[in-house]
Amino acid sequence: MTGTPTTETPDAATPASGPTAAIILAGGRASRLDGTAKPLLEVGGRTLLDRAIAAVDGCDPIVVVGPPAPTRVRVVWTRETPEFGGPVAGIAAGLALVDTADIVLLAADLPNAEGAVALLHRHPPLSAGNDGKDGKADADGKGGKGGKDDADSTDGAHGIDGVCLVDASGRMQWLVGRYRTDALRSAAAALPDGGRDASLRSLLARLRISAIPAGDLATDVDTWDDLERARAAAPMPPRDGAPDEETT
Repeated sequence: MTGTPTTETPDAATPASGPTAAIILAGGRASRLDGTAKPLLEVGGRTLLDRAIAAVDGCDPIVVVGPPAPTRVRVVWTRETPEFGGPVAGIAAGLALVDTADIVLLAADLPNAEGAVALLHRHPPLSAGNDGKDGKADADGKGGKGGKDDADSTDGAHGIDGVCLVDASGRMQWLVGRYRTDALRSAAAALPDGGRDASLRSLLARLRISAIPAGDLATDVDTWDDLERARAAAPMPPRDGAPDEETT
């Protein structure tokens, strides 16, 4: 990523409002995990997929892009075309099933998904009262306006196109974000082959995106070491019939 993203702190008193759908990306080959189905790995007694679904509770619909798997609640399943066609193809497949103003976009590999999405929801609504200045970054991490293309992508004075979290290393986590559906749909439609094998950068290049520092909330699981760290940090649920441990 070139440049340094301009970041902002969300106003805790201004929660997101309006209709919101969710797209959870649960495909991929997980090559650094020896091809293991990463969303089905357990952390703290729950799969990463169930954690992601719980994080977007209240969104409607909740679309999961990936091979169907057991979940604790009902979701809408779909697959990218072709299978393993990459995250942008997965986003395009999910967008075909939603018609809300905003969407939450979430990868199914976040041990702290609920806290991460809660932070996203503290950001003001994307479609109201924001002119895209001050604290905004484009997809290259550069603040300010980017000329005609940038202005077109934000539909005039409606403000920014999305907000995503920044992890402890300073990396923008595009797949932990909330985006204007129309802006994301237009960006996906502009890519060839339905976004097959396209990079997230190519999808988001014309969007103005606000970045929120999130520290470890935005840390994902890419390797076995990541998984072990996540498991060590996560509390285990009490066993059936066992009393909760009291603290003093």
